[in-house]
Amino acid sequence: MRAGLLSEPEVVQRLNSDFACTLIIIDDAKKLGAGGDELAKLCAAQWRYPVEMIFAAPDGKLLSKLNSAKDFPDLHADVASPTAEYPGGKGDQSHKGVFLKHLAERLDKK
Repeated sequence: MRAGLLSEPEVVQRLNSDFACTLIIIDDAKKLGAGGDELAKLCAAQWRYPVEMIFAAPDGKLLSKLNSAKDFPDLHADVASPTAEYPGGKGDQSHKGVFLKHLAERLDKK
């Protein structure tokens, strides 16, 4: 994801202009959540294999999420193997297109 979607200039610009971004390993989220960190609790509760992008409001409310295997087409076998739950191969839209469309439909003010 970092070498693909998250290196696309349009995606980087959108993230930098509209979001406070962070990355957390699931095991760390679980530990911090158990210690009372509300954002870490949200991340741990919403996480699904292999990578989950979670969009939360400043008050900690879940707004939306994207899963690298479920929501992005043509999951590359080197990243994770498609499973019965997330079979991959979901069309011809680019990952950048999926990401930007998701934000426009779910998070942009209309």
